[in-house]
Amino acid sequence: MNNYTSLVTAIIQDAMTGAPPKKEVVLILGDTPQYLVDHANFPELPIVITGSVIEKACFDHGMPTSLLKRLPSILDNPKGLFKSASVHAAGSAVVLTIEIHQSSPIIIPIHPNKQMGRGKFYNVVASVYAKEGPNPADKWSREGLLLWQPNS
Repeated sequence: MNNYTSLVTAIIQDAMTGAPPKKEVVLILGDTPQYLVDHANFPELPIVITGSVIEKACFDHGMPTSLLKRLPSILDNPKGLFKSASVHAAGSAVVLTIEIHQSSPIIIPIHPNKQMGRGKFYNVVASVYAKEGPNPADKWSREGLLLWQPNS
């Protein structure tokens, strides 16, 4: 088990047992995937997720621990990349994954170039959740938000 998966396990186990939360822990997923650099103008920085986002994804959004442990490889194999429609997330992108949870596609919003800690900058996973409703790829494409799809 690598450091990332061990930390995911520890964060979720601690939350379940009532241990002090590890919300501010920064977990490095690896280098930012090239498609985010090439198609969303993300800087070539490490991509990270915080303990609080892991907890929220697991306990509020129902994402299985096994899926959260696979985030680095999930991000490496997206179904599509879209501009964020949120006015609060300028420059952010949303990765539409090939993963499904309870018949809904899983999406991963990511913020570029965020400072965390003492002067370090990262591309930051903001959330991981199942997008309910009709296929978001069709709607987002019609709205002109599509940035890139593999093999397109």
